[in-house]
Amino acid sequence: DSKKSKDSDDTSLSAQEILDMLLGCLCSVGTNGNVLMESPNLRDGTTVFGVEASETGEVYMPPATSEKGTAQDENDHEQQSATGQAEYEALSSCLKDWSNAKQKKGNIGRNEGIDQHATSAWRKMSGSVGAGFQLAVRSGPLCEEPVRNVLVLLEGAEIAMKSSSESSSSEYEPAKSLSSGMVVSALRSGIRCALLTRPARLIEGYLRLTLNSSLAGLGALYSVLSKRRGKVVDDSMVDGTDLLAITALIPQAEAFGLAPELFAKTSGEVTAPEMTFSHWQRLDVDPFWIPTTEEEREDYGELQQAGDSSTGLDNTALSYIRKVRERKGLKVDSSRTVVAAEKQRTLKR
Repeated sequence: DSKKSKDSDDTSLSAQEILDMLLGCLCSVGTNGNVLMESPNLRDGTTVFGVEASETGEVYMPPATSEKGTAQDENDHEQQSATGQAEYEALSSCLKDWSNAKQKKGNIGRNEGIDQHATSAWRKMSGSVGAGFQLAVRSGPLCEEPVRNVLVLLEGAEIAMKSSSESSSSEYEPAKSLSSGMVVSALRSGIRCALLTRPARLIEGYLRLTLNSSLAGLGALYSVLSKRRGKVVDDSMVDGTDLLAITALIPQAEAFGLAPELFAKTSGEVTAPEMTFSHWQRLDVDPFWIPTTEEEREDYGELQQAGDSSTGLDNTALSYIRKVRERKGLKVDSSRTVVAAEKQRTLKR
């Protein structure tokens, strides 16, 4: 046991070595805590595969446009769509066992020439890769707002290559000219799609309220703040008066029209609130939550009949997303779809 522990101590890395390794994989650092990193296998070209494209420069051929496809057409389509399938499976096996990726790639028997040219083409894209990452985290997929605290790890790449016509058959070049705009657009779309595959949460700003209230208006004040998801953090008596000095936190989205409502509910027993920005806080509500259990379906309705609007009635995050997208002129899915227009409905909503 002591020998095993000694061997494990010898193979363990120090904190400085781990930090140096992470800094070596660092590609770009964005604002709001966003980081783009390359895996060690991608940096040394182990998980960069070159795919020999067709004559038109494509890897996956589109299906035939015939209305009635025959068995021969289906077989031809299967053969066409299989172009690049071997490289995809090889890359997937290397990513699953990343510690032995180099050995796995050697056992596959790949054409080293096309992979080397693909690796050199990938290294020329470093500037465009960073620009695509910055553009993706600057406007997220939910509300086109900045993304916060996200780590993007690039693990592998496939590049369509073809034989160079100006040199021998052992020389390869990208099947299509890789402009910087093309790389930026592709990486931006890839990162945005990857963000939607993971659980997403909104970050909302909070305001700090300071106001004075009498004892008569204290109940209505607490009622208004709780309805707007506010929270009182401190209340103390003002010396020489019967007023309370109250400090509260309220989401910035819920602060619109707060003062008129306070004056109306408390009959003027509170002073006008002074609002200052406090902090950012995560809203722990899943905007894509869907009722699944029987009790949830009874409370929120069936999706087949009520549409997606049924999940957004009490979903604070989804209602915020829809309001922001509507204000920005983006596509909103809040329109109610009537499945059975002739069916009598007695629900108010």
